[in-house]
Amino acid sequence: MSIPSFSAFPEIPQRSTPEADFDAKMYALFQHFATTHRQELLAFIQFLENNVTAIEGAINGVTIGLTHPAAAKFTSLAADNISGAAVQASPDDTTAGRLMKVGAFGLGGNAQTPPNNDLDQIGAAGGLYYGDGAQANTPPQFGNSLVLHMPRNAEIWTQIAVNRGAGDNRIVTRRKTGAGAAPTPWSELVVLDESGRTAQNVEIRNSGPFLAITDADTGVKHTLSGNSTAGHLYIKTDPAENMPNSALLIETQGVRQMAIAKDEIDINVPIGTYLGIGATAQSPATALHIKGTGVTDSKMTVERSGVTGAVGVVSQDLLLNGTGSTGTNGGINFYTGGGSNMRLAPDGTLRPANDGTQNLGNASYRWDVVYASTGTINTSDARSKIDIQDLDAAEHRVAVAAKSLLKKYRIRDAVAEKGDAARWHFGVIAQELAAVFEDEGLDPWRYGVLCWDEWWSAEFEIPAETAPIMREVVERVVHTYPVLNDVGEPTGETREKVEEVRKKVDTGEVKIIEPARTELRKYDREEDAPEGAEYHNRQGVRYDELFAFILAAL
Repeated sequence: MSIPSFSAFPEIPQRSTPEADFDAKMYALFQHFATTHRQELLAFIQFLENNVTAIEGAINGVTIGLTHPAAAKFTSLAADNISGAAVQASPDDTTAGRLMKVGAFGLGGNAQTPPNNDLDQIGAAGGLYYGDGAQANTPPQFGNSLVLHMPRNAEIWTQIAVNRGAGDNRIVTRRKTGAGAAPTPWSELVVLDESGRTAQNVEIRNSGPFLAITDADTGVKHTLSGNSTAGHLYIKTDPAENMPNSALLIETQGVRQMAIAKDEIDINVPIGTYLGIGATAQSPATALHIKGTGVTDSKMTVERSGVTGAVGVVSQDLLLNGTGSTGTNGGINFYTGGGSNMRLAPDGTLRPANDGTQNLGNASYRWDVVYASTGTINTSDARSKIDIQDLDAAEHRVAVAAKSLLKKYRIRDAVAEKGDAARWHFGVIAQELAAVFEDEGLDPWRYGVLCWDEWWSAEFEIPAETAPIMREVVERVVHTYPVLNDVGEPTGETREKVEEVRKKVDTGEVKIIEPARTELRKYDREEDAPEGAEYHNRQGVRYDELFAFILAAL
């Protein structure tokens, strides 16, 4: 129902005399109020009765707004000032139903002083308060602060404080969890400065600490996490495999020292730089360098199924150490050609890997002097021999003649090296001994007292060993990736991201690591020697058999 309008007053006729004019005016007004305005006043009274509710007959109980036929409200309320019992009596008045003044609880005005100058006693009156040095229980992180007090009730609340001094953007917080509970200490939140950096030490404390670094453009997520039971630290690069070439990159002063990708690990150690392990390592190296001060820290340990071995240095000597699963020293096996060829046993015995099949030296690579405290032991068991016989007449004559072949001589190489200082030796000449066998019609090479060795040699040209000279460049790589919505789903759009990748490129120049050289190589078989190789042979004597042969004829 709309508010009824009032009609305009009728035109009052003019009279020639004052009396007649007065009578006409009065009659017109009476007629208007008696008829038209009466109906209008009755309609307005009915509107007020139907649309205004008064409670207890007091003006303070009047409800402002329509209740019939439906709830409504005024679009605006204009007043210069509102006062009285409907308004707060003071800035910290918490009486329910009263209007707040500007500045109440520090809102819209200056921050309030806490009750009794104690931030612990604010209670249920939420708002903004001072936390200066004059107040108790202020944040110790800074002297002057503004504190936002947010209560659920007088015993359960949270406070957030910010420093109001210059040059410090820190934020601290604390809370009270119930009646009888003491407020927690003020703890600092992580705050970024204008450059997006934090000046605090950050600790993530949890039963399974977890930090995720996510690229908002590509959606690639990397994680840094800890294992609460084993104490491990995990660095996981793109575990969801969203980017095929993602890797963990380690750079120092703009130089990429290591790149750990899914299928390879690239360690960039240029020639002349140092890759060291150990607290005292300092010297430059061209390879992996392990340096320490003693046996325990000057070695690299390799372990498999509880069996360990070590490579290191003791004093000036190379250390090769095998340790068994029981903790005692194990042996060391030397592998060549895909198999074990020699073993150094735990007791120090050096033996071949197989029984009776391997030589110590060969015809073209001989040992010089063999030092031993006792002689060699040759197998002489009857069970290992057949065709056991006495010497025949011809063999007897050769044995007698061999005794007369004993002579003194000097070694040609020793004379070339030492001159007259070269020493004299005693023995037989293999060719002379062979001739005695032949004189008796015997084949000398059917007897083990004589040996015949042969080999081939050739000069081998080894080219210079070079390495390319590399130069580091910065390459701009453009990655195209899908645009994701707020829930991580592709929107159908794509964007490009430019990444600067440092890489080493070949300059086309090389540096010489080892110069070209010529090396004399020896071959035990003719089929292994190159074409044009020089043939060599040498005759030898087994003196233990020779002496036994001569003694048989005495």
